[in-house]
Amino acid sequence: MKGDTPAVLALRAIRSTAASLAPGDLLYLRVDGGTLSDPELFRAAAAPARLVLREVAEGRGLAHGLNQLVEEVLRDPAIGLIARMDADDESLPGRMERQRRFLAEHPDVDILGTACHEVDEHGAYLQFKRMPLSHRAIVATLPRSNPLNHPTVMLRRRVFESGLRYREDVKRTEDYHLWISAAGAGFVFANLAEPLLNFQRDSGFFGRRGGWQQAWADLHVRIRAMRELRLFSVPNLLWAVAAFGLRLLPAALQTWLYLRLR
Repeated sequence: MKGDTPAVLALRAIRSTAASLAPGDLLYLRVDGGTLSDPELFRAAAAPARLVLREVAEGRGLAHGLNQLVEEVLRDPAIGLIARMDADDESLPGRMERQRRFLAEHPDVDILGTACHEVDEHGAYLQFKRMPLSHRAIVATLPRSNPLNHPTVMLRRRVFESGLRYREDVKRTEDYHLWISAAGAGFVFANLAEPLLNFQRDSGFFGRRGGWQQAWADLHVRIRAMRELRLFSVPNLLWAVAAFGLRLLPAALQTWLYLRLR
């Protein structure tokens, strides 16, 4: 994988996801700030699903792009399940089929994530990232950390039909805020224990997520979870303060602690 371009990574993401899709499924690819040099190559990679390509001249951030795709998807009444992932991640064999089957067997569950493997930018394995499994455990975790791996999530249409959307006034916590809103609205969560995605965590991951601005954003979302879900407690407050301090540490030290505290 060393030296792979964004286009090569996106092709891999599409092929890996399409492998567990079915004829009639739609695979949306949004390209912000550019165009694809060979769209037909990407359409072929999406088989047996049909690729829907959206090229946007100027991107306005992840949340805005996701909200635009949500609005488009909701105009198609045939779409009942919505999944998403990043273009540099890789679905593991059977991901979409496994999640779809679980939701068919558990009609009460609205939002389903999975565990994942974290890999570096060269594809080398870093660690197994497990998440809380039950709805109760997921909601209880919200004041402390994000309990779903966003690129693994599959949601029912009704979540967005309720009016919920990604917040566009926050950065790197848009999914975290969405889970808090969904929990407050009574939607039901679950995570699969098995890893169904390779999540790329490159060497600059913690550098982008450190500093005062991100520390305040993380503290804000945790306090919001405590307030709106009535989960204030001394342990949760101490955890939020500790996480705030962690974001202010050098990226190398954050990485070291992250690998040893998970």
